[in-house]
Amino acid sequence: MFLWMRNTHLILGLAFFFFAIIFAVSSLVIIYRPWLPDARVDTEETIQIDAATATSPRSLALELMRNHDFAGDLRQVKEEDDLIKFQINRPGTHVNFEYVPGSSEVKLKTMRWGWTETFVQLHVNHGFHHDFLPASAWGALSLLGSIGLLLLGATGLYLWFVMNEDRAIGSVILVFGLVYGLTALIWSRMV
Repeated sequence: MFLWMRNTHLILGLAFFFFAIIFAVSSLVIIYRPWLPDARVDTEETIQIDAATATSPRSLALELMRNHDFAGDLRQVKEEDDLIKFQINRPGTHVNFEYVPGSSEVKLKTMRWGWTETFVQLHVNHGFHHDFLPASAWGALSLLGSIGLLLLGATGLYLWFVMNEDRAIGSVILVFGLVYGLTALIWSRMV
């Protein structure tokens, strides 16, 4: 049993190291965001479209995705009296669109973030039902990664318990991890 748990622990540690790093870095960015520089770059432009294809916000979004290389999830669709607004988002890039029905122009504002904010957007991305296939795949991988990291912790606790000679250092690491995690959680809620 010991060898099986040790090998499982090592394999899980290697397999899910990438997820642990992404979630650790993004958690630090979330906690210390006020102290970090804002690396967002905004651009604005106007795109010409065929007004006949823009019969609804969804058809307009599909037209933009197909013919103008916008990729992401369609979000925040709003239809006002003489204006249609929506977003196409993916981690690191959000594009806000404004369209006057019947016109042949779409105004857009693109917001691009640096790698730290992109990690945060990956951290908070959830669910499997996205218009953007990579976001759905990331949701599934995040679930798998979370389960893997929980199993890594469980196998680590088992190994710590059965290895008498390593209990002292294991206790120190366990207490430090719990104190650090709870402190970061409380601090993030207070700031």
